[in-house]
Formats: sequence, C-alpha cells, structure tokens
Amino acid sequence: MAVRFPALLPLILTALQPAAVPTEPPPPCPWEMNKVKDIVEVNCTGRDLGAVPASLPENTGILLLNANRLLSISTAAFQTLPEDTGILLLNANRLLFVSTATFQTLPALQVLDLSDNGLQAVLTEAPLPSLKELLLSHNALEALPALQGLPALTRLALAHNKLQALAPAAFRAVLQLQDLDLRGNALRTLPEDVFMGLRALKDLDLSDNALEELPRGLLQDLVTLETLWLSGNRLRALPSGFFPEGHLFAYVFLTENPWRCDCDLVYLRSWILRNEGSVYEPERGLGKTKVEVAPEKVLCQSPSEHLQKPIIRFKPNCGHVGDAEEEEEYEFHYEESTLIYPLLASLSPVYPPSSEEPTTAPHTP
Repeated sequence: MAVRFPALLPLILTALQPAAVPTEPPPPCPWEMNKVKDIVEVNCTGRDLGAVPASLPENTGILLLNANRLLSISTAAFQTLPEDTGILLLNANRLLFVSTATFQTLPALQVLDLSDNGLQAVLTEAPLPSLKELLLSHNALEALPALQGLPALTRLALAHNKLQALAPAAFRAVLQLQDLDLRGNALRTLPEDVFMGLRALKDLDLSDNALEELPRGLLQDLVTLETLWLSGNRLRALPSGFFPEGHLFAYVFLTENPWRCDCDLVYLRSWILRNEGSVYEPERGLGKTKVEVAPEKVLCQSPSEHLQKPIIRFKPNCGHVGDAEEEEEYEFHYEESTLIYPLLASLSPVYPPSSEEPTTAPHTP
C-alpha cells in the first residue's frame, strides 16, 4: 500500500528550487555639466534599459537615453524631470509608437530625437510649444505626422522612412521650418503647393527618392531657400521656370538623375550655365558635409549619343532664339573656369549645413 505525504509535497518542492537572488537596481546614470550648454547632462546611453530610470537628478537639462531597448514610454515617465529639461535623445531604441502627450510635462523641450527606432506612427495630439528640432529619420513612417502643436519647430528630419506621398500644404502647421530633410523615402511626385508658406526654409533635401517630375511652382514660396538637394532621383527634365527668377542658391545638387538631353532639357542646361558656382556634387559615404563644385558632373543619361556627356556640353538645336549666342558665351566661361576651378580646389571648402546631427547636439563623454 502506497504511502502519501500530501502535506509535505509543497515543502519538498520549495526546498528543491534555487534560492532567489535579490535583483539590484541598475546603477544610476552618470552625469556631468555640459560644457556647451552649462547645464546638467545625464548619460544613460547604451545601458540596456527597458524603462526610463525612476531616479534622475532633479536639475537634469539634457537626458541621453539612446541605444537602449525601450519598447514604449508611459506618460508618467518624465514627470520627475524639471520643466526646463531642453534636450531628450531617444534614438536607437525599439519604439513603435510615440505620442507628444508623453512629453507634455517638459514644456521647455527644444530637441527631441526619435530616430532609428522603427516608429510606425507619431501622434502630435499634445502641444510642445518650445520644440525646435524633431528628428524622426530611419523609422518606418508611411504617413507624415499631423505636426500641429509645434509652432516653434525649425528643423524636421524625416529621412529614410517609407513616405510615398505628401498632401498639399503638408507643412502649414510648422511655418517656422528652416531645415526639412525628406531624403531616402519613396516619393514619386509632389503637389505644387506642398511647401506652401515655408518662407523661412533654408535647406530642403529631396534626394534619394523616386521623383520622376517636379511641378513648376514647387519652390515659389521658398524665398529664403539656400540649399536644394535633388540628387539620386528619376528626373529627366525640369519644367521651364522651375528655379525662381533672380533667386540665388548657395548649393544645388542635381547629380545621379537620368537626365535626357533633348529640347526639354534646354531650360536646365541654361540655368546651370548661369549658376555654375552653385551646382555641387555630394561625395557618397561621407554624410552631407563633403561636397565640391561640379557643374560638369551633371550628366546626360539618354539618348545614347549623349550618354555620360555633361549637360553643359550638350549642344541643343531646338530653334530657340539665343541658342547660338548662349553656346558662345558658355565656351568663353568654360575656358575661364578651367583656370579658376584648380584654384578653388586648393582653398578650404565651404560646406552646406549637415542634416545628420542635431544642431544643438549635446556633449557626450
């Protein structure tokens, strides 16, 4: 007959289990005075954090939470931070959805970096009245956030997402924008008034999309635009009058497009001839800071008889009045430029503003 010990079984099982090791809280994130901003910078970078630390210095002005494993952030996560916290880096985590309501306890927030997360949606339901820089690059956004409640925004980075289309007047809620980065998306065309009202915009990056054509009045409201990136698209021509008459650009990037050298390209060719010193080529693999003056690097890709020929050497015969005079003028200026460009190459180059890092990037130890 079997002997049963039902009362002893729980005790036996408990004794067989390994003793629980008390989990210690992670060590506090180091902090120091930021040498540029002269405020407290707390560095929680790369600490394998799954949640925002509960105990942070009360006088935190800059908080680095990048390169962790945050999956979500509660609306109470930053309630212990002072209201004057100005810079928050959350890039390189695992966030799929973010709402601006999460940061509503930080009314002085000026820089918010959410890049490289895999974000699928950003809800801007709660205002962030002081925010100047919103970095959303390297995510999975298929639609542009509504952007309401961000009246002070001057920089918006949306590079390397999945945007395929933009609505007319898409940026009407952020009219103070100075830097708009849309490179590396899947845009095929743009409404003529997509940038309506952006009279403060200085840098517009549309490179590495799938743009096949651009409307004539695309730049009409961009009266202060200095830098225009169009490289790496599918453009064959630009409409006559595309560049506003009399507008002087510091940098225009036109390379790596399948330009078709026929009569439809006469306008672009003429514009390049008149603005050779503004036409640049970016050097791939070096970010957006290494460039060189290179009007001769804008090349024909078709028809076959003009393949790889610089557009400025393409000689159109389209019956336009002034074609012959313009060609003679180009030959004269080209001879001069062969003497000037070697001299320019020996001088220290002037680089356009980079869109890779926050303009107010904090010091990291």
